[in-house]
Amino acid sequence: MFFFFFNPEKRIGFKKLTLADLGLSTTSNQTHIGLYGEVLTFLDDSDVVKSAMLIYDNYCDILSCLFDRIKNPDGTYRSPKIRMGDNHTETIVSKIREFAKQKPHLEWFLIWTGLDSEELVFWLLNNESKEYSEIRHLLPKYDVVYKEDSKELSDALNFIIRKVNFVSTEIQKDLEIVSQIESPSKPYKPKDIEKAEIRFKETGKKGEELIAEYLEKEKSAGRISCFDWVNRSSESGLPYDFYVNNQLYIDVKSTMYNFEQLLFFSNQEIDFLVGRKDLEYSVFRVFDLNKEQTKLRICNKCLTYMTAMQKNILDFQTKVKNQDAVLQNIKLGVKPTNCFLEMQPTIEL
Repeated sequence: MFFFFFNPEKRIGFKKLTLADLGLSTTSNQTHIGLYGEVLTFLDDSDVVKSAMLIYDNYCDILSCLFDRIKNPDGTYRSPKIRMGDNHTETIVSKIREFAKQKPHLEWFLIWTGLDSEELVFWLLNNESKEYSEIRHLLPKYDVVYKEDSKELSDALNFIIRKVNFVSTEIQKDLEIVSQIESPSKPYKPKDIEKAEIRFKETGKKGEELIAEYLEKEKSAGRISCFDWVNRSSESGLPYDFYVNNQLYIDVKSTMYNFEQLLFFSNQEIDFLVGRKDLEYSVFRVFDLNKEQTKLRICNKCLTYMTAMQKNILDFQTKVKNQDAVLQNIKLGVKPTNCFLEMQPTIEL
């Protein structure tokens, strides 16, 4: 299931980088990489883009971009480019030059395009890159812009968007976390954060549906006698999702990604499970929802960890209150392996 898609513009710039572009020239102090004016036309001419995605082999990150154009005296614009920036900031250009300096004898190429969120993507290749021969088959000419009338465009777009989604898994995982805490760790586009929030709600709903099916099978097999799905018709607001055999509280925490992805507890959930020492409580960790086979691990015995965390939170709240402020809506992100003393073997759903 793809997260990133192309901007409706659907244009690709493809350029062989010069020694000056790469910062390898002995005669030039060029501090930018020039781009072509017929791609990224969805941006206003006066736009200055401050961040973008850079891909190189299996590397993928959101970096400072410094994209802009020169304004002519008559009010028109020319010379789109990405700039180096200062020596203290890692930018698209500085990272490209860092990679190129490791293999200065190779030929280097840059592909750039835009995503549906208006995120800019720069894909750096060299003539030893594993995708180089395939991309040159799809895009036989460089130093050009491939537009809607290019017969090569469709296959190339499919190839590039697969690459973007494959290599950006860590970014997608981080966006899932951002969707829960609303505190971006990188300058993500608002549309990507909004998309991640929608996807996470769908992930949570799907996870609960799968656990309802799992518990129904457990009931049919006689391993449990009854269960109540408290969010069956609408979100209950309770700090748990299922109540089994009138004694076990289950909180379903789902992710598109692997088991180790951070899971989050609200202060309401922490207070609930710490407040009753005899509470029977399990987290049903549903994971790999983006793969063909979704998995489940039942996690138990988090009381010791959460009791210590609740004390730390209360101590911090007291310090905040002493400064005439209020701390609300806490979200605690933890690794399952740090939180639970007992994690049952993986079950395929």
